Amino acid sequence: MTAMSMRGRARLTVVSAVGAGEWPSHVRVRVARAEDAAQVRAMHERCSPETRRLRYFTSAPRLPESALSRLLVPEHGVSLVAVAPDGAIGALATLFHPAHESVGEVALLVEDGWQRHGLGTTLLRSLVEHAAARGASDLRAHVLPWNRRMLALFDRAGLVSRRGYEDGVVLVEAEVPPGVLASGRCA
Repeated sequence: MTAMSMRGRARLTVVSAVGAGEWPSHVRVRVARAEDAAQVRAMHERCSPETRRLRYFTSAPRLPESALSRLLVPEHGVSLVAVAPDGAIGALATLFHPAHESVGEVALLVEDGWQRHGLGTTLLRSLVEHAAARGASDLRAHVLPWNRRMLALFDRAGLVSRRGYEDGVVLVEAEVPPGVLASGRCA
């Protein structure tokens, strides 16, 4: 799917364990599976070095197999993928949330050509729903200080966030809004 075909506002169906909603585009968001490994690996390789650096704090073109497995099917959490009609995966969003912990950590990677169309916002909102379903009361993300789009993502998703510095990166924290599952919205 090209950036040009993503510009139009068609329909995206968000499919998750906590319900379905609609969003503009022809992209489906669903829970990631181990079988997605080849498509996710290909997506990582298509990302620019800067996009990979903003997500992983390194621009390495290939993820180690063990890291790919942990991202796709995290032992404690859930990952979502955005899938084009042709089966190509263009985004990966992960919630790491160990049982009995109150805080979940979120991380997103959206392929360069899929950026700036609201997909990251949709993915973060979906992760918030999953966090609420898992009992998390707060979310956090570690973000490089110059990653302005990720820093603004929490605001776009309707989350009130706090920011501080930890080990040279920005620690963004936000409360999971009460009633998220009942309303299906973050704000």
